[in-house]
Amino acid sequence: MIYKEFAPSTTLHPFVEHILLMNFNPKEGYTPIKPYPTRIEQALVFFSRGYIKAYNVETRAYSTIAQNALFGQQVSRLDFHPQCDEDFLMVMVVFKPGSLYRLLGIPSHELTSHFEDAESLLSNELRHINDQVANVGSYPEMIACVENYLLKKCRALRHDGHAVDQIAQLLITNPQGFSLDWLASQANLSPRQFERKFVERIGIGPKLFGRISRFSKAFFYKDQRPDIDWLTVAIQFGYTDYYHMVKDFRQFAYTTPNIILGEYANRPEIALKL
Repeated sequence: MIYKEFAPSTTLHPFVEHILLMNFNPKEGYTPIKPYPTRIEQALVFFSRGYIKAYNVETRAYSTIAQNALFGQQVSRLDFHPQCDEDFLMVMVVFKPGSLYRLLGIPSHELTSHFEDAESLLSNELRHINDQVANVGSYPEMIACVENYLLKKCRALRHDGHAVDQIAQLLITNPQGFSLDWLASQANLSPRQFERKFVERIGIGPKLFGRISRFSKAFFYKDQRPDIDWLTVAIQFGYTDYYHMVKDFRQFAYTTPNIILGEYANRPEIALKL
């Protein structure tokens, strides 16, 4: 069993943030549910054994995700319910900002909050790649199968890189303290042009992108440092006070900070000790 993020190969590094591999056997009496608060993420996902039902906490609607799926930028909390008979095997390629747009050639906002069947947008070859992942003998071979496919696709990108992609990466690293006018000036665009280009390539506007990035950083920081109080976390990440931070938690986790932290502590990779 494994839950591990792999760094991409050198050639893929400009396009891919990491590749996540998750493989586990269900444990009797345990129903795996992964709370998925909003985060900065666009991904190509291979469900090689088993599949996932996604529950939108806000709309209270379930959806079954395709075996080969493209995840657009998420803007609300989801709960993932892995479904499997014998074992669950997933490989997720998390892209750097702008890379999915460059790969697909379609505006990223068309994928926002969607799980699309990747075969319909890329090719039926994905089915073959998925079968390879399911049948090779080791985890490194699984990663190699996916990387070989990505290397071919990245040689045929439909769009060049753009300054907007780098600015989005900046907002992931440091999501606070930049005005829209300053960000637009770094891309040599007017604020209006910049916002339009950002939505096209990233899927959402820069203000919302920065808010999600800050919320996500604060949440994962606290998850790794349970002894630090929430007020200290809030101030460290640029919130004016605790209640300012709670507003983001209610929007992006659909609950309070302590409740989502408790739910997240029982996610499959922790409960199954992966």
